[in-house]
Amino acid sequence: MRIGLFFNSDLELSAKVASAILSADYGKRAVEFVYAGGETFRGELDIAISIGGDGTFLMTSKTIMGLNVPLYGINTGRLGFLACGEASSAVRDVEKILDGNYELLSRVPLKGEVVREGSVIRTVRAFNEIMIVKNFVSRPIALSARINGEKLYDFLSDGIIVSTSAGSTAYALSSGGPVIHPDVYCAAVIPICPHSLSPRPVIVPDSTSIKIKLEFSRYGAVLSGDGQDNAEMLSGDEVLVTCDREMKIGVIRLGGGSYFGVLRNKLNWS
Repeated sequence: MRIGLFFNSDLELSAKVASAILSADYGKRAVEFVYAGGETFRGELDIAISIGGDGTFLMTSKTIMGLNVPLYGINTGRLGFLACGEASSAVRDVEKILDGNYELLSRVPLKGEVVREGSVIRTVRAFNEIMIVKNFVSRPIALSARINGEKLYDFLSDGIIVSTSAGSTAYALSSGGPVIHPDVYCAAVIPICPHSLSPRPVIVPDSTSIKIKLEFSRYGAVLSGDGQDNAEMLSGDEVLVTCDREMKIGVIRLGGGSYFGVLRNKLNWS
């Protein structure tokens, strides 16, 4: 089995966890570890392990998207909604994975196609969310949202988020979106600081086509996929957002934890 370790070697705790995994004795288990580094890695892997925070997890997910490589996240960052493995149990977790003692959960990313004058000029993909945000803090942007071709709403705002259920606890949550269990196949549309209370977050099925148009912005706007893949937008540009099942990712979950336990812990629920 060939396992890729994705981590920032400049971060002390991440490097320490990676070193512990590399130096451990796995007995007669046949395993080869590869330092995968950044998102430019193009080797063949059986398993990908992200060591870091949720940002490292998202970078790793982008690298292996559509390659049918299961992903496990070990959290050495702050929150760890996505990378929920613990640094203290990293070696034991790897042993369980090598023995096949894990559950594989399917996560469907988003695809966003930027259309300008009838042509697709850019495609971005995201595990958590695709968002359109204004370029300058002092000027709102005019947006419109269509669901399967039908008007949802037109509005002024600082931007808009289209989130997966797995990404509901990220930027979407801080913008007033709901917490969605990651096993629910859907997408959430969340306006960012709208200049009216009328546009509200909406949850739609994962089969839905969501079209967002930048009706007007004097300074343009930015389209972002997970905050890592950015594209400039001009007035009149449209973004078609769909759930991309062809690029789905298998996320490894080990026994002994629960999603609601993670919520209680990370959100300090009593």
